Formats: sequence, structure tokens, C-alpha cells
Amino acid sequence: MIEGRRLPPLLPHQRWMRVVIFLAVLLILSVCYFSGSALFKWPCVFHAVSGLPCPLCGGTRAACAILHGDLKSALRLNVTALPALVTLIVGGILCAWEMLRGRPLADWSALMRRNARWFPLLIPLLLAWWILHLVTAVKAPKPELVDFKKPIAARIRHWLGNAR
Repeated sequence: MIEGRRLPPLLPHQRWMRVVIFLAVLLILSVCYFSGSALFKWPCVFHAVSGLPCPLCGGTRAACAILHGDLKSALRLNVTALPALVTLIVGGILCAWEMLRGRPLADWSALMRRNARWFPLLIPLLLAWWILHLVTAVKAPKPELVDFKKPIAARIRHWLGNAR
């Protein structure tokens, strides 16, 4: 709401954008749900070269596990999949609601401007999480995320004191 008033109705292109976003969310959720099938096996270049998980490694499998009700496996694969999936679902619901309602629920551009100063903090937080994810994947070990046949992964395992 703008200063206690109702926000203006969505313009046709704004309504169309909500439809596109909602359909994209449905497509992403469908791909995540069916990612266990052989149809959706995407190679990760970073993993193929290093044998180590990239920041997103395990994310699709984790989202698939969440959508199938296996939260424990999802958190083991990639803990960031849970907040990402919740954000995606809430965003899709908000877009659908605004599309059906014909009005925005909030002034999203003003909200983004007010919170833009916090976005640069996400990069170091995600980098710290990725390092923790790497160390736990190597030390655990998590064979679904780490390929110790690759020299880089083997060297890091040795460096972390987990040589076998």
C-alpha cells in the first residue's frame, strides 16, 4: 500500500509478467520433482574437473528430495535448497495472487530499494557456507557429492587429514 491508499491496478504487461513468473515457477518445481529420472541429469563442469561440489551441487537433488518429503536427505545434499525452494514457492503464490487480484500486494520496487544494501552480504555468507559444505562433503565423506578419483578432491582430502 502506498501511504494508506490502495496500489493502482496492474497494467496488462505487469499482469502478463506475473503469468510468466508463475509458469516459470511451475516449470522449475516440475523439473525439481522429476529430477531423479534419467531425463534430468545435468553435468556440473566444476564437479567434473575437480571432483568437489560447487555451491549449487546437490541443489536439484535436494529440491527433489524436499518435494518428495525426504527432508533429511535434502539437508545432507544441500541445505540452501530449502530456503531457495520456499522462496520460489512463496514468490509463485504471490505472483498468482496478484495476477488473479489484478493489483499488486505491495510496492515491490520500493521494497527492493530499501533492502538492496543487504544483498552484498549474501555473497560472503554464501561463500562461507560453500567452504563449510566442501569441508563436510570431503570429511564425511559424501560420495554423492565428492569424487575422490579426481586429483583435486584427493589432494584436499589428504590436506584435511582424511587420507584413506
